[in-house]
Amino acid sequence: MGCPTTGGCTGYELRADLTFDENGDGQITSADSAHWNSGSGWDPIGRPWASWAAAFRGNGHTVSYLYINRTGMDHVGLFSYLSSASTSIDGVGLPHAYVRGGDNVGALGGSSGSYTRSWATGRVAGGGSTGGLVGTPDIVRASWAAVTVSGGSSTQPAGGLVGRIANSSASITASWSAGRVDGASNGGLLGSLASGATITNSYWDTGTSGQSTSAGGTAKTTRELQRPTAYGTTGIYAAWNLNLDGQAGGDDPWHFGTSRQYPALKFAGRTTYRGPSFIEADHWNAPVVGEPLVAGLYSKTSRAAVSPPATITTCDGVANTTSRQAWVWQRSDDGRTSWTTVTSTRGPSCSYVYVPATGDVGKYLRATVPRTTGGNATTLHTAPVVASSAATAATATFASGNASPVVGTAVTVSTLPTHSDRTAWRWQRCTAS
Repeated sequence: MGCPTTGGCTGYELRADLTFDENGDGQITSADSAHWNSGSGWDPIGRPWASWAAAFRGNGHTVSYLYINRTGMDHVGLFSYLSSASTSIDGVGLPHAYVRGGDNVGALGGSSGSYTRSWATGRVAGGGSTGGLVGTPDIVRASWAAVTVSGGSSTQPAGGLVGRIANSSASITASWSAGRVDGASNGGLLGSLASGATITNSYWDTGTSGQSTSAGGTAKTTRELQRPTAYGTTGIYAAWNLNLDGQAGGDDPWHFGTSRQYPALKFAGRTTYRGPSFIEADHWNAPVVGEPLVAGLYSKTSRAAVSPPATITTCDGVANTTSRQAWVWQRSDDGRTSWTTVTSTRGPSCSYVYVPATGDVGKYLRATVPRTTGGNATTLHTAPVVASSAATAATATFASGNASPVVGTAVTVSTLPTHSDRTAWRWQRCTAS
């Protein structure tokens, strides 16, 4: 019905948001009968012997809670195998994805093809060539992933955005990743890069990823990635106004948000989900009994608005354009199913604090903002809780003013700790000791 009169249709498109979470409980189980598929979940579209050859346009819509559990299958994602570099997937968001497969695994795609203006959050696990967004693509442009990635081997490691770039003509342009990437041989943005392939103006977050190196891309701190900039002649995002439709001029795909937000993609006057504002912990990679985990809140933006609201009026989950949603801390034995709510404490600036106890050892934790009318949800997972940590807590050295600070006189921290999960000091004040 929507095909042009000349030339006909060349593919498919999303006309609305979709979700696999039928009962709205924030997880995919057998209760979501239409999508459970005996525990295997979604059957990826296409195969190497019957590859997907049509265009797919998401129009900025989302497919929430994508669930795939196919460890014996290679080329796993929403799409399995695209026919060539000219086969394109555009404008698809995958919040809360859970994808497991063999080799060449990603939330959106397994192998081959071009991916633009797309994003994912959640968890992806596989063998070789595992990426947060795509396993082994030909082209990735103007896309991002904040996905916890597990997988990789010594010959085919994993990456926060892409597992492996295998072709000399392949490329990644104007993209970023900020998810945790497990494994010493893996890369923050990319696991493996073919000779001759290009990575241009693309970055990964060294603090949140736990990775100081990558096969391609440029390392940045959270602070650097969340500094709002515009297209232009200076700054790390200066060249991000890409020409994506092949017509003259840039297509203005990005919105840069505030100083506590990563860049987000925008479609038809609305800004897509841009990730949580912040998570603070001394040992976020392996939470320790007795050490607080602090979940900060993201600014929820109206689907019809491009810019985030100027003021925040509530922290109680009221669904309006100037509210922040309350975090809920939850616990699971396997990190995937049977999430139960644990008691957290309301902190300053709409944060929520959970202190792991002895009963949490070996279990997984997550902080989640429930899905509400007018906004997207967000969930951030932790590794299993441990009883104690051998790491020594970093201490600050004050250059001046520590004993009795004086109004108008600077109190200076002279050294910063060398933690992989810390990027900057934050000054705070309280009314009691």
